Amino acid sequence: MAHSDARSERVTLKAVAEKAGVSLATASKVMNGRADVRQSTRETVAQAARDLGYQPKRREAARRRSALIHFDTLTSPYSLQVLEGAEQAAHRADVDLIVVSGDQTPAGLSRAWMVEVASRGVEGVILVTTPIGARHARWSRDLSLPLIAIDPVSIDPDVEGVVTISATNWEGGGTAVQHLLDLGHRRIGVLAGPEDSVPARQRLQGYHSALGSVGVQWERDLIEHGSFSYEDGQRGAERLLQLPEPPTAIFAIADTLAVGALRAARQLGVEVPDELSVVSFDDTMIAQWTHPQLTAVRQPLFSMGQVAIERLLALSSDPGLFSHPFKLETQLIERESTAPARSMPPDR
Repeated sequence: MAHSDARSERVTLKAVAEKAGVSLATASKVMNGRADVRQSTRETVAQAARDLGYQPKRREAARRRSALIHFDTLTSPYSLQVLEGAEQAAHRADVDLIVVSGDQTPAGLSRAWMVEVASRGVEGVILVTTPIGARHARWSRDLSLPLIAIDPVSIDPDVEGVVTISATNWEGGGTAVQHLLDLGHRRIGVLAGPEDSVPARQRLQGYHSALGSVGVQWERDLIEHGSFSYEDGQRGAERLLQLPEPPTAIFAIADTLAVGALRAARQLGVEVPDELSVVSFDDTMIAQWTHPQLTAVRQPLFSMGQVAIERLLALSSDPGLFSHPFKLETQLIERESTAPARSMPPDR
């Protein structure tokens, strides 16, 4: 009897999973009595546990379901609104949500980090504005650890098996610029964010498309790249507003950039919206805190967080489901920062 007890103490759940030929997450589900496992798999795991003399500890048997969400930063309104949606969906599904930010993964999203996460028995991982490569998809498959990517800043074109969730960035960018064109603006600057960001590039493509639709030739001098930061928004807008022929409107591809543009205009004595119209993208909470309040393209951030949790749980139950990308619609919200362009002097 003592020998049997010692043996059971040495046997790990990982050993049971290996003997049964399943992932650690699947073995954990069986031991926790989860319903979303095939009966044949359940019997195989149970038999492997009996053969090895494995006995689940009380705390393992009572362990709750959990999901992990990873942000590059939690200091932006964007992140907080995505998190709010994810938290609500997790609460509704009775799932614990583990929140991790970039400074807690100093080595990046390495295989070792994903192995460690998988060993916790989580349902899967949601990555927010994080670069995704083919290796991450491969590790996801190897570890049976579903990955959901919200607005990945970059993603390899050949990546398969990672569900992406984003807004209609191209269409939203076009809507923002079309709004300015409808107001009579033709010289429109753009704070375009990072050149290597997929969402930023898509919004910039919407800018190009809208200009082209009315025969306006875009000018390289009116496009300002940088980070998504408030400071880069201010610096970029200062440069645009001090051009020999400054723009009459600015499209900022993120709220943080638009707030920087408002500060630059104020410091240069340029009145918004009388002398300069500003339209933003995201429509986070700060869009209504500015003076004037920002006209913005609303990205459904709360819904993106909700959908991510829902898809993750579905994918955890059946890896064959929901492998296609999800795009949620954007909407222009008109406020105080845009106005009709002033008519040009007769000699211009």
